[in-house]
Amino acid sequence: MDDRYLYIYGRHAVIEALQFRPDVITSISLRDDVRGEVSRELLAQVKIVKTFRGDDIPREIDKKAVHQGFIAKIDRQKLVLSYDQFKETLEVTNDSCLAILGEVQDPHNVGAVIRSAAAFGVQAVLIPKHRQAGVTGTVVKVSAGMAFKLPLVEVGNVNRVLEDMKKEGFFVYGLDGGGDTQLTTEQFTKPTLFVLGNEGDGLRAKTKEHCDMILSIPMHAQCESLNASASAATVFYQWSAQHPDALQ
Repeated sequence: MDDRYLYIYGRHAVIEALQFRPDVITSISLRDDVRGEVSRELLAQVKIVKTFRGDDIPREIDKKAVHQGFIAKIDRQKLVLSYDQFKETLEVTNDSCLAILGEVQDPHNVGAVIRSAAAFGVQAVLIPKHRQAGVTGTVVKVSAGMAFKLPLVEVGNVNRVLEDMKKEGFFVYGLDGGGDTQLTTEQFTKPTLFVLGNEGDGLRAKTKEHCDMILSIPMHAQCESLNASASAATVFYQWSAQHPDALQ
């Protein structure tokens, strides 16, 4: 299958795409017994609408996928912004917050980070092209539709992006268990960029060097660490508590 396209499935994910980003949908396949659940107005936004019976789904879809009779083909190039496109529309204020993933491998973690970012007012999630789980159907599904509401930005070299964002006024925080500053004591007074590390190895040494500060999350001694998405949600919440306007 062409990497340009991805499939999403499930009633909620497909309806969210139709409501918020119909422009990224190439085609929709609906099982005959559920087609009536989607309004004509929503379907009219898509050029190609197909109907199938039973389990006669597109061959690119895993037969075990829980699709509920709803399948959409998405143009990934339209869903994911380039870094240059993103920068053209970026407006930086003290309530600005971005998150960049640093080699997060589990697509479930990526989807959960996107969902948490949207919940707590993060402006965009930046996703590296290499050594990183990309935007897939699983990522979109786990994001619970937030992948269609929050800008997703594809970037090349993470460290170069960090330096570029510093020039735009962002203060860069790396998230690491061995951080020198506890999350609960930090005051987020500047435009903020959070860097999340790999699930197993954390932040790369070179990436740490490009961070202005390394944050750690205080936790009970019986728990060694949190996974990437849980750490992200905790940090995003702490940031948003100091920036209530970002939730408006």
